[in-house]
Order: sequence, then structure tokens, then C-alpha cells
Amino acid sequence: MIKNYQAYVLALNQYKTSSQIVTLLTDKSIIQAISHQSKKNSKAFGYDLETISKLNINIYEKKENTLSILKETSIIDNYKILEKSIYSSLAVFYIREVLMHNAKDFDNRYFILMEKVLNALIENEKENQNLSIKYISIILRAFEMKVLHIAGISPEVNRCIMCEKQDIKENYYSIIDGGLICERCKVMSKYFIKITNDDIQFMRIIKYNPLIDIVKNKDLISYYNNSIYNVRDIMIKSINNHIHKEIKSLKVLEEILLTV
Repeated sequence: MIKNYQAYVLALNQYKTSSQIVTLLTDKSIIQAISHQSKKNSKAFGYDLETISKLNINIYEKKENTLSILKETSIIDNYKILEKSIYSSLAVFYIREVLMHNAKDFDNRYFILMEKVLNALIENEKENQNLSIKYISIILRAFEMKVLHIAGISPEVNRCIMCEKQDIKENYYSIIDGGLICERCKVMSKYFIKITNDDIQFMRIIKYNPLIDIVKNKDLISYYNNSIYNVRDIMIKSINNHIHKEIKSLKVLEEILLTV
């Protein structure tokens, strides 16, 4: 049966000599399909699979537990401005890999998030210019926060995750427990890190604000300078703890982003 979807390419892997297995994020789920001849001849799909694009795809879906066949693709929206930036391009590689490991629970919010994070990266290229690299790091932390929210493990940043106390004078965060820990409760946590009020405020902003607003928030640079490393560790370790593995593309991305 031929089915039509809107999709983003998450990964391409060689299949036999001339074909590829394409991992696609749709508004229904993640789909894997064979694209015949695409490795040998990129024109087979008009280079669509190799671009940062939102695609319209036709897939022949076979019986359950067998790979579908990609029959046709066309570009709905392209994001060429991101392909011109090494920093944004590497960020997209990371975003794809995070979603490939997380978006397996048939929740269309992952598809919506993909579109929103790409639009935020585009807005960042236009809006922030000299600060664009720092804002890419901010966008990625917000993206991770929203992935965790969709997965049902949204970090608690308003009260102690254990006793629910709100007026916390000493601030700690537990990756395992998924939120703030007060001084009294930290003895019951297996792993926690000390954080600042700026760290908490930074996490609240990226949790409760749309990605496009985060890109335009000029006050975030001060939080970035004070809090990016703590919040980075919390978000990345929370993602890794959820999927039980490390994201391979992160190392290359951060070697460039955090040394510029």
C-alpha cells in the first residue's frame, strides 16, 4: 500500500551496494525505508535526502516487520541558510540523533518540535549575527528540555522534587530524580550537583518559553555566560539517562561550539 507523509530525514545508512536505509521522522512515528539506487545515483531522489528539508514522501508499506520502500520525495520547505553555517549544520546533526533515539512513542509533538527548532535556528542566523554561536547552544538546551517534556520526564525547576518545598535556600539538582533537591532531601539522592539561582532561572526560561521567543530574548546571554555549563550538563545527562546511551554527534558539535 502506498502512503503519503510529511517527513524529516533523521539518518541515512548504506544498504547493499547502491541503496540506503532512510530513517524518517513523520507526524505519526519514525519510519525506516529503503531508497533504491540513492547511494549510487543521488539524482534518484533529487538530492532531497541529503538536504535539511521538510519533505513530502510516498512510501510503499509492506507487511509488518519488513522495511518499507521509498518511492518518491519532494521538498515542502528547505532550510538552506542552515546548510551554509557549519555551526547550525552540526546542531541539526545533533538534533536528528536526539530525536532518532527519543521519538519512538508515536507522539506527533516530536515532529512539531523538529519544525520549531529548525525555524528557531533560522531566526537565530538572521537575528543574532555575532551572538549566533552562543544562541545555538541556548537553542539546543531548550530543545533538550522540550524533548524531556514530551517524553514525560520534564525537569522540575520550581520546587524540591522530593518534599515539594518551594522556598529553597541551597540549590541542588538531581539527574536521577529529575529536578531540584533541597538541602534536607539531598542526603536521599544518589547523585546531585550544586547549582545557582541563575541556573534555575535559565532552566525556567527554556522550559516555559517557545523556541522562537528564546532566540529573541537578549537577556539570555547573561544567563548563558553564568549558567551554560551547569545547565548543559543537566540537560545532556538527563537525555543520556533517559535513552541509556550517549549521543555520538555531541562531541564534535561541542568541540566547535564551546571553543569558539
